[in-house]
Amino acid sequence: RDVYLDIILDSEQFACAGICETCQSAEATFNCVTCAGDHGWCRPCLIRSHQSLPFHKIQLWNNMCFQDVTLADQGFIWYLGHGGEPCPSYGASKIHGDQDGRVDDITETGPLPQDTTPVTIVHSSGVFTHNVSWCHCQGSDPQHLQLLRARLFPASSTQPRTVFTFKVLDHFLIDTLECKTSARSFFEKLTRLTNNAFPDTVPDHYRELMRVSRLWRDLKNRKWFGFGHNMKSGPGPGDLALFCPSCPQPGINMPLDWEQKYERQVNYYYWYSETIARQWPVACLNMRQPKEDIFLSDGLGYMVTKGEYQAHLASATESRERSTCSNHRAVNAANTNRGNLRTTGVGATACARHGCFIPHSVVDFQKGKWQVLFNILLIDRLDDKITSSHMNIDYSICNAIKHAARGINDSLVIYDVGCQWSLHFSECVNNCSSLTLPDDTEIVVAVGKFHLSTHKLAGFPRYSLNFIIGAGQVDGEILETLWAPFNKISPTARSMSQAHRQEILDDHMHNSNWKKLVQIVKTLLQKYKCANKGIDDTKVPFQELTHSLEVSKVSSWEKDEKRAMEQYGEHLDIYQLQIDKGELFLGSFHFHMLFILMR
Repeated sequence: RDVYLDIILDSEQFACAGICETCQSAEATFNCVTCAGDHGWCRPCLIRSHQSLPFHKIQLWNNMCFQDVTLADQGFIWYLGHGGEPCPSYGASKIHGDQDGRVDDITETGPLPQDTTPVTIVHSSGVFTHNVSWCHCQGSDPQHLQLLRARLFPASSTQPRTVFTFKVLDHFLIDTLECKTSARSFFEKLTRLTNNAFPDTVPDHYRELMRVSRLWRDLKNRKWFGFGHNMKSGPGPGDLALFCPSCPQPGINMPLDWEQKYERQVNYYYWYSETIARQWPVACLNMRQPKEDIFLSDGLGYMVTKGEYQAHLASATESRERSTCSNHRAVNAANTNRGNLRTTGVGATACARHGCFIPHSVVDFQKGKWQVLFNILLIDRLDDKITSSHMNIDYSICNAIKHAARGINDSLVIYDVGCQWSLHFSECVNNCSSLTLPDDTEIVVAVGKFHLSTHKLAGFPRYSLNFIIGAGQVDGEILETLWAPFNKISPTARSMSQAHRQEILDDHMHNSNWKKLVQIVKTLLQKYKCANKGIDDTKVPFQELTHSLEVSKVSSWEKDEKRAMEQYGEHLDIYQLQIDKGELFLGSFHFHMLFILMR
């Protein structure tokens, strides 16, 4: 410990005091704590050596200790448009009281060129203020575009005085995704890095960060998905979102002759909804002036388009029925009213095998969880309104199937209250113009293995994943694991505008799918090895059990199984446990009780 402390203290002394290491003539009084190694410069050499390093932190030796100073105070000027050199059309020749444009003659208290403008620059290492000299050549860009070409994102397009480096914006996006850092916390960190002793002296640009980060996120998404190279056509619904690389998608990851090569393909969807009642508190407060809310990517990611979704909900009236199955808390808490909230939660659809969110299928809830009441479909003959308690879920699942189907007709939908939802889903689709499915779509409904245990025993064989061909080793609860990171951003998202909240949720879902994509090969390889081991471990015991049974019984069971797999429904009841109640001999029972009492 003592040795480490001695070395740390030694590193804080001015090891290069004396002559400037560059000009070898003037006294060295400046040191840079960002540059690697020990250095000592005079003021002119310091400016010259840091002409392309504007975000380094400088210290001045006052013969007693180091004093923090800035490059701008020492005469540093950031020239735009000419590779760090003064503009030849204006340049540094127009200096008050001095016609010599050399940087060497600009002192800490000396004059500056007439065209310099103090600009606050927010960087990943702190908040800086630099004197910026603009390009005045004929046909030069306006100031905000000159800053953008220098990789500085302006907070305003008219007379910009605050900018953010591309690097700090990238850092902010990564921090929000990995550390769930709020914009306020991130800027407080930058404030502390700038001046830890007196953070109040650092200008507060939190609001500018909020606005610029939204623009930066939108621009980066459009660049990543190729829309920066084709400006004629913009992105459509779900075009700024990644999907699963492993789920079957004709034209993307399947051969052209897949219909002849493969006997059957099934898309697996897991629909799960969470609200405040289920600890998924991505609620959103009412805005004072909702008309000022501006959407940058409405419906282009994972959240559905606002206008179309609201029109769909307007065609439904609320149903207040109770469950005919088990007394599910998520269902019976649906009628809770929260008047101060614009949305009370979200519901999403993801592929059940790999846990990738499906683009343009995530919906908001408006009050409690009334969307997951019970699918009692009524048609109002007077105003042709559809009364359904699953309108939100129906919209999400229809959008998910349309996005991922691409010619695959069979879909497995796993939903925690699928037994109630599936009762009249097809009728709801047929009677609602905003709900559409591809032709010949066949849907098999199941309930996740965790939620199935809370249902009535009679529904176990009909909705269990164990008895569905092609389901494989899927538990149907993968979104339970995907929700966990979102709980950390819910306090921040609660007070956001609806547009900003949508962008944040889209960004985190995109991040989740991206992680799945880059790890998919390793993940599938592990699952493949595990599946092969499971087959090897169970093959011999299964064959021994089969050989120990009567051939006629085995043959009869196989016929029943084939019929159940083809027709589903009540035919799956063959898997229901048949327990015959035994007769109770009262005489023996009384004798046994009498014996116990006598003891």
